Amino acid sequence: MEIISANTAHADIIGNIHSRSWKQAYTGLFPEEFLKQDSAQKRKEEFLNSRHGNIQYYLMSEDDAYIGLLKIKIADDTCELSSIYILHEYCHKGYGTACMNYIKRKYFKYKIVLWTLEMNLNARNFYEKNGFHRTGKKRIINRGRDFIQIQYAL
Repeated sequence: MEIISANTAHADIIGNIHSRSWKQAYTGLFPEEFLKQDSAQKRKEEFLNSRHGNIQYYLMSEDDAYIGLLKIKIADDTCELSSIYILHEYCHKGYGTACMNYIKRKYFKYKIVLWTLEMNLNARNFYEKNGFHRTGKKRIINRGRDFIQIQYAL
């Protein structure tokens, strides 16, 4: 697997991968009507609008196919893993763990944090298996209805 820093030439790929993998990840968790509101164009614009800030996108590829993405936010001494999405057909093959190892190596000087749905036991187990621990912080997000997110850190 290769991980590359995304640039504007990757905007369509980012939009497609982000929308598809996001919908796959949250099917059965978020309301269907909310999921339908997402699109590759919306995610492409989100990516392009983030290019002037402290946000970095990375693309994952395997055998010349793009299989997922990472979205990182840097603020002071903190690296927030905002998104890690892998297309469904590539899940459970070690790519997620490889991505986590990449982040740990690249951002070792930062406190690495992330937020995940409290009810998403698969994600929580994955993060804990990769060395993250709960910080005790919670927040409410609205994705068609209210959901509780919990914070993890290394």
